[in-house]
Amino acid sequence: MPEPTTIAPTTAVPPAAAPPATAGPGSAPAPACPYAPYAPAVTDSADAFRTVQDRAECTFARRSRLVGMPAHVGPDAHAAGLVAGPALRAFTARAAADRLDGFVVELTDPVHGATPAAVAATTRAVLAGVLTADGDRDLAGLAGAEAEHWWFRAFGTRWFALVFAPSYGPESPRHTFGSASTFVLLQPVEAFDRHASPRGAAIAEGVREDIRDRYAAGGRPYDAELAAQDVESLKFVWPHGPADAPVRWWERPAPPADAAGRAPAALEGTEPAPHHPPDPALLAAVAAAAAATHAGPPDPTRGLPAAAPAGPPAGAGDLGADLLVAATAALADAVPPVDRETARGLLAGLAGLTLDGPHRRVPLHTALPGTDLPAALRPVGAHGAPEEDVFRLALAAACPGAPWPDGPADPAALAAAVRVLGGRLGCRVPTLAAVAARHLLHLLPAADAAGRRHLLRRLAWLTDSRAAGAQALLLGLTGPDDPLVRLPAVPPAPAPATGAGAGAPDEDEEPLPLADWHREPPAPDEERRLGGRVRAVRRHRGATFADLSWAGRTVQLSLPAGGPVRIRPGDLLAVRGRGGRSRTGAAVLLVDEVLRHRPGRSARPLRAAGPDPAGEPPVAGLLRPRLTRLGFAEAASPLLTEGYFGGRARPFATRQADRDRPLYLRVTTELDLLRRLAEGRTRVYEIGPSFRNEPLRGAAAKEFTMLEAYAADLRLDAMAELVADLVADVLDDPRRPRWTTFDEAFAETAGAHPDDTAALHRLAARTGGPDPRRFADPHALAQRLWRGTYRHRLPGVALVHRIPGPASPFIAGEGRTARRVWLSVDGVELAEISANERDPDRLARRLAAQFASDPHPVHRDYGDVLETFAAGVPPCVGVGLGLTRLAELRAARTTTAQEPRP
Repeated sequence: MPEPTTIAPTTAVPPAAAPPATAGPGSAPAPACPYAPYAPAVTDSADAFRTVQDRAECTFARRSRLVGMPAHVGPDAHAAGLVAGPALRAFTARAAADRLDGFVVELTDPVHGATPAAVAATTRAVLAGVLTADGDRDLAGLAGAEAEHWWFRAFGTRWFALVFAPSYGPESPRHTFGSASTFVLLQPVEAFDRHASPRGAAIAEGVREDIRDRYAAGGRPYDAELAAQDVESLKFVWPHGPADAPVRWWERPAPPADAAGRAPAALEGTEPAPHHPPDPALLAAVAAAAAATHAGPPDPTRGLPAAAPAGPPAGAGDLGADLLVAATAALADAVPPVDRETARGLLAGLAGLTLDGPHRRVPLHTALPGTDLPAALRPVGAHGAPEEDVFRLALAAACPGAPWPDGPADPAALAAAVRVLGGRLGCRVPTLAAVAARHLLHLLPAADAAGRRHLLRRLAWLTDSRAAGAQALLLGLTGPDDPLVRLPAVPPAPAPATGAGAGAPDEDEEPLPLADWHREPPAPDEERRLGGRVRAVRRHRGATFADLSWAGRTVQLSLPAGGPVRIRPGDLLAVRGRGGRSRTGAAVLLVDEVLRHRPGRSARPLRAAGPDPAGEPPVAGLLRPRLTRLGFAEAASPLLTEGYFGGRARPFATRQADRDRPLYLRVTTELDLLRRLAEGRTRVYEIGPSFRNEPLRGAAAKEFTMLEAYAADLRLDAMAELVADLVADVLDDPRRPRWTTFDEAFAETAGAHPDDTAALHRLAARTGGPDPRRFADPHALAQRLWRGTYRHRLPGVALVHRIPGPASPFIAGEGRTARRVWLSVDGVELAEISANERDPDRLARRLAAQFASDPHPVHRDYGDVLETFAAGVPPCVGVGLGLTRLAELRAARTTTAQEPRP
């Protein structure tokens, strides 16, 4: 149980863990759109909190890690919680891996911490905003806060909150040491446990006493009795004086005033009440009023002030021209400018939205001054398409606080409003998409970097939303998740079976036991170890029989009655057993022990391999027979796909004319090959072209031929040696590969160790490399220097491992522990060999974190990827080998060998 006066184990995030600073305590508020992802910076609220952190007497304060967001400016504490929501979501996704200990919300307006009542109201408002951002609009997460062992829960995490405010005196453990800001420190309970009780046990009394003694020695003692009791919520807001009663901050009092008598707007008084779908009768009345307005006389000044823009008369309107003019102006005024490729794609897509015209033009009900509508949702003109009113009225009904996109939309309210309004007024989906796009374009010039990225991605999605109806379109547009990166929720894996014979959880990267499949069926009592996928399960008289298959072979298993593992078709299974016979005389494997068990689903059927692609490098013909001898089966996957994936790679896009849908040139063949492993193949490969639409770097090609191969029966080191031997065979190179770490390879070629920052700066200046001041992490600078200069100097055949820096989300491990190896031949980097990450939940979190800041609005689809991994990809290792580079290296050696000697 965390001590109430303890700052979550805290040290500001070092430069290696956070991007360069972008905002400070006096900066503008966080991005207006609460769902625009925000990457924590060093000079943000965590940096402003540093003074409090350094002067805390807590045992763990100076050795922990905090992150935050730009300071919140203004009196609206509920809005601060809303804006913090996406950053907290990102925090929880990486807190365990990056060993982060807390998240700081800073509120700069003095009203938040002016009085004890204001501190309590601020705490409730901020945490209510966080719950709303997490989808808890009824604030059910605050219910029962007075109970023992209650925790504040949001984004799947238990949080302990500590509030520091200027109203606390210097003798208080929540004093801010001269800062006028109020700080809400949110600490995952697991983070404190990691420091105070590594084995997850209760915090030792000795630790508690040490903390209390330190605070007492520092002149800031606190109430030990309150600290020791079990109502966690009472420790969030500390009493201001020793005789004060515990603070019941979760209760909603009347809004307090600050020292100047100013009421803290939106501390509590404007916190939205729990929101529910609007009254159907009220919605029907609004729809009827809007319909009457649409049917009224086409007088542009009807019901409007004299200064209101009249616009063209009602009737048939040119929505397409208006939209394209607005798009051109918005994209031209964006700072920094939108790249030309993105702008062209958006303009083309927006033009496509308007081809279903002509569009009706009617007097707009939302333009009337008497309409109850936020100013941000009012149209710019008095006339427009009927869908304009549907869009704006539905959002007004669905946003309990600030209008979207400044605030989240209630999905139930939005669906109800669209159903009623669209049914009465008429609502065509392409026109609704065009209206929504026009609204987003109006917001684009004033948006900050994160908000602009968010708006551009929504605009790109609108141009090809693939929504079946108006409800689906608006729900997708206003949802918290990125509509362009489809990351479906993956159910958590079932808890591993326990008891004798259950085996260890399948968390290691060891291959399944597949070697015994190549032997004859076992003789009676002969022991075998087999792994594979369960194809069928039969239960008879208390016994369980299952068909275990791999690579076209099948054996019947007989599992003992009452075994600890309940298997189902589709599971990955590894067993040890003896040969035997069933009562009917059929050969079976009598299972003595279940070595590993991973529940899964059946994967997709294999596609038949097609003919060899044309235009391949000549080395492809040399590789195929060698791969066949090594037991690899060839596959062929389509070049054009409806969705795509593959790191941050950008695709080439085209369009299928008859079905009017986008198609993409493939980026990688990885997914198709992994499906084949999931279906029971042991070793598979494909040789063919891959396409990348990134900016050219040096002599990089837009199309290149790759060999991608995967093996379910090899470890990483064995696969690396196999690839090195394969390359040596093609190059006729007798040299054996040597294993070397990245640090050793860098020191060998550059003459400096990657940890030597001063030496790296000298190398950058000597080679004309990147500006060292742009790299807070010396290892990032070392990698850039390696890529640009020194990797080309690595002699011989080398297998480089323990590589720093980020790896692909699909590779097991992170940073130096990522299970990957580079193959270099005389300074030419030919291949990367890696072990695959197989946990779909971890993969989903990694992908979401990677694409949170992806600036390119493209339809990236990861649904198939996660489905494949959820189906149970066996432990496997893979390789990506660039055949174009291999062919060039072979040709250069052939030419050199044929040149006459002088």
